[in-house]
Amino acid sequence: MTMRGMQLISARDHRRATGDIRSLSRRYAQGELVRVRKGVYAAKDEWVSLAPWERYLQTVRAVDLELPKSTFCLHTAAVIWELELLAVPGYVHLSGASRGHTGRRQPTTSAACDRSGRTGISHITAYGIHRHPGDTAAVRRGELLVTPMADTVIGVIAREGFAAGVVLADHAIGSRRVSGPPLGKDELLRAASQLAIDARRNWVAQVLDFAVPNSESAGESLSRAQMHLLGFPAPMLQAKFRQGGFLLARTDFYWPRYRLIGEFDGDAKYLDDAFLGNRTARQAVLAEKKREDRLRAAGFRVVRWDWATASDPARFATCLREAGLPITRNGVSRTR
Repeated sequence: MTMRGMQLISARDHRRATGDIRSLSRRYAQGELVRVRKGVYAAKDEWVSLAPWERYLQTVRAVDLELPKSTFCLHTAAVIWELELLAVPGYVHLSGASRGHTGRRQPTTSAACDRSGRTGISHITAYGIHRHPGDTAAVRRGELLVTPMADTVIGVIAREGFAAGVVLADHAIGSRRVSGPPLGKDELLRAASQLAIDARRNWVAQVLDFAVPNSESAGESLSRAQMHLLGFPAPMLQAKFRQGGFLLARTDFYWPRYRLIGEFDGDAKYLDDAFLGNRTARQAVLAEKKREDRLRAAGFRVVRWDWATASDPARFATCLREAGLPITRNGVSRTR
């Protein structure tokens, strides 16, 4: 996950370096700084401009400055490992809490009010701390201590619904993941066998059984999981189509029986430089349209959807049914 560089100011370190104990409080009162955590500040204009994922990671860094040597676990560790999650976590998760210190604490991020009584950050989500019991193994990931990747993946899947678990599992075992140690299903199943609760072990095994290493985005993983939950037939993934000896297209999803091609349209396809290469967004849109025209001319039907559609089961089901894909079995009513 790319994170914008920004400075977090530790009051403790600032005092040691300068002997100054008042300037940060003054700058906070004047509206220049946000107090992210106790004794940890950030420039207010920078804080407001951060994207939600970046703001979450900076909050994690602030917690580490406030509570040195903390071990981050579960969803927070997944973010630090640069694993894909369906949504920004609601809390910063810490392991190793003693009895009486477990549970959730509300966010402490704050800013001083201006003359109109506004803080300027009320529209921004802040993140509290969720302390979990038990001592866990810890490894270093950059500046932070985190639970090992396999333990992290299993811990999150055990607590998540099917779709969120599949998104994480696909990415964890997938070849497109470029950071962290390699993981396979066997290693994850060994880690899952250490779970104390039978229901959680069985749930993780069910998610891992469905996971595949060749999903090419979180959106594709989410879509595939939703298809399964809704009762649609399983598609072929990354099918290649040739015409006249040349590659016509490689598609996200394909149902041969219905000659139907499905394409997940994520924003990155048209906005991310890594996907665009030397093309402009307009050129990418035109190229995608010509590609789809060629597929239709070859006798295939094509249906497209975006993240908002894939995230809404009823809307996604309507999208696929209207494209001619039937529901061929009962949907999965239990998602956890």
